[in-house]
Amino acid sequence: MTDVGPDVSGIYAVAAPAEVVFGTLTDPDRTTRWLPGGAVAEYDGPELVRVRAGDRVLAFRVSTAAEELRMEWSAAAGDGPHGSMRVQDSSVGGSTVEVQLWVAAEGLDLDRVRALVEEGVMHLRRDVEDNFNAG
Repeated sequence: MTDVGPDVSGIYAVAAPAEVVFGTLTDPDRTTRWLPGGAVAEYDGPELVRVRAGDRVLAFRVSTAAEELRMEWSAAAGDGPHGSMRVQDSSVGGSTVEVQLWVAAEGLDLDRVRALVEEGVMHLRRDVEDNFNAG
């Protein structure tokens, strides 16, 4: 997508196998559960999602590479935020989620963006644990 490094990135541990985490991450019925800040996902087919946060609605194209346990998204309008999440196995049955996000907006508070990413990962961990422990 771009040769310049991401504006926000991080690697986060999750106490579940990578396939379980990726399944939760890419399940359209579960997306709203891990989005931060009360955002709501509304899917329009398998590759287009609208994220509603308050009065704002942003449309994203979404693609997945299941063999790589990778999901990518980009602004449907072409210009705007885009990113990826890749899940990998780690030690003792757990996994890591690598998040990379390009926001491309001057004046944007990157600390706030990082906080929203961390909130989303916290919600993802909780949803994965609920799903993994229930099954």
